[in-house]
Amino acid sequence: QGYPKENEIIKLFLSTENLIIQCFFQAENENLSKEMLSIFTSGGLAPSLGIINSTYHGIFHFNLTLYSDRVFWLIDIPRGNITGNTDIAAVEEWLVRITLHKGLNIYATEGTLLDSVREPILQWTLGRAMVKHEVKTLYPHVIDIKVTKCPCANDVAIIGFVLNTTYNGVFIGLTFSGFWNYGSTMWFDLTENIYTSLHEEHSGLSLIDMVLTNHVLVILTSLGVFVSKDLRYPSGKILKFSRADFCGFERVDYIKGKLWYNERCFANKEHFEVDYITITFDRNRTLSESSSCFFGKEPFVEWFPCLPDQDKIATYMRSNVVTFLMDQEHDAGVYLLYDKKTTIASVNVISKNNPNSKPKFPPFLFPPSFSSPVGMVFHPRSHFLYAYGNQVCAHEISPSV
Repeated sequence: QGYPKENEIIKLFLSTENLIIQCFFQAENENLSKEMLSIFTSGGLAPSLGIINSTYHGIFHFNLTLYSDRVFWLIDIPRGNITGNTDIAAVEEWLVRITLHKGLNIYATEGTLLDSVREPILQWTLGRAMVKHEVKTLYPHVIDIKVTKCPCANDVAIIGFVLNTTYNGVFIGLTFSGFWNYGSTMWFDLTENIYTSLHEEHSGLSLIDMVLTNHVLVILTSLGVFVSKDLRYPSGKILKFSRADFCGFERVDYIKGKLWYNERCFANKEHFEVDYITITFDRNRTLSESSSCFFGKEPFVEWFPCLPDQDKIATYMRSNVVTFLMDQEHDAGVYLLYDKKTTIASVNVISKNNPNSKPKFPPFLFPPSFSSPVGMVFHPRSHFLYAYGNQVCAHEISPSV
């Protein structure tokens, strides 16, 4: 509202009401802005608004009629002219592009439009709401932060504090503006949510990692892995979590754990697509343990070992699993392995949630200079694997085999 500040980014939000936008001509002051506005309008020029995503492209024109005291162009778009859907679901955020006149590409400005009615995580109260001074008391105890974003909307993200041992709890902040307006971040205390799912209170609770998928929020804490209820079905109550059971793993393992997620937006979901998450533990598996790496698929009730039976795998597969990601299109898993001397990537077929002991392709050996692998990002659509650490390496995995 009002005359915009310099370099203010455009963030628009679609509610159940009409989308009403005021468009100003950015100038040195308000009087000059009003003068330029009159010049362009008298010449028959007014801005146009383009709303675009992968399945929609709409053009809307600002009103050419100006009132004497108005310093902006105005547009009023009924929600139904943009989308008729109101169900809660994974939905693509729109890109908006405002130009002085369609096709001229002058004074072009870009931003985003978020459907706040349909975005799943925005329909929930994640925990006990926190006020600013409560959040500030956490700052001296923060040793790291974790951030995860919505797969379909970059402006919807969650930030979490990793705390030292002198403080107990899980505290996260939710933004719908990509943290551009930090003051709008909503902070929540999830400590009681976690303890409720444990059915008893423990000390030493802290956030370790978290992932926001299309439909659930998964949180790794020092006391275990917790999976939220399906975000598409808000109950009007505080979000509840259930604990995933990993037999034989304790606090000392969880604090060294890490979650891995191959981000995919399911706004235009294929029938075979489902979210997968991997958890890796920084420990050597024992004879009584099936794996130090597990993967699960939505709704994340069951978790399966990432590695085949120990007596069937090749020697290189006995290395530490840095990460493991699923390639759904080819029913395969992609491993990044490290044994202090060599770093290897391997692709193995996954059949009925069981990894095959034989690789689908010859394993890829990274050059010796890639000596400290940290993780990887796998993009199934392009079949490029990006491994990162002390270097960043890219490798294409053939989709034809």
